[in-house]
Amino acid sequence: MSMYPVVKSGLRLAVLACLVASVAGCSWFRGKSGYELAPESRPLAIPPDLDTPPQDPTLSIPEPSGVAPRAPVAPSAAFTVADSRDSALRRLGLALERLEGVEVTGSAQALGAYNVRFEGEDFLVRVVESGGSTRIEAVGANGAVINTGPAGKLLGLLRQRLG
Repeated sequence: MSMYPVVKSGLRLAVLACLVASVAGCSWFRGKSGYELAPESRPLAIPPDLDTPPQDPTLSIPEPSGVAPRAPVAPSAAFTVADSRDSALRRLGLALERLEGVEVTGSAQALGAYNVRFEGEDFLVRVVESGGSTRIEAVGANGAVINTGPAGKLLGLLRQRLG
């Protein structure tokens, strides 16, 4: 029985020695070297006069020459295009997808119509074949052709793209 206290104290001493040896490599036992205190290791600071870009007018980008600014689109009535119904319907669908602010909410290819939402208003834009050309028009919920308001503005944009 007298052997166990010696083994316990020896075990404790061995554990304590291992603990001290493993912690010896830790920075708790070492002081700071000169590297951490060197001025080169400080974070970079931006001088106060370099935090905003210069306001030199010679650095401004000029407007492209030969390109006229876009004129506001005037509302337009229904218009015709010299194209077959199917081709005009396909081109109309592409134009509606590419116009900013136009949301196509549905389409009926057999009827030649697209349900659209433009500037907060819902209406149909449809393609009607007439002779050798195709007519593009906007139709309201009551079935009447509309040429004013957002529908007229959209027809004007479409006339520029498809006309």
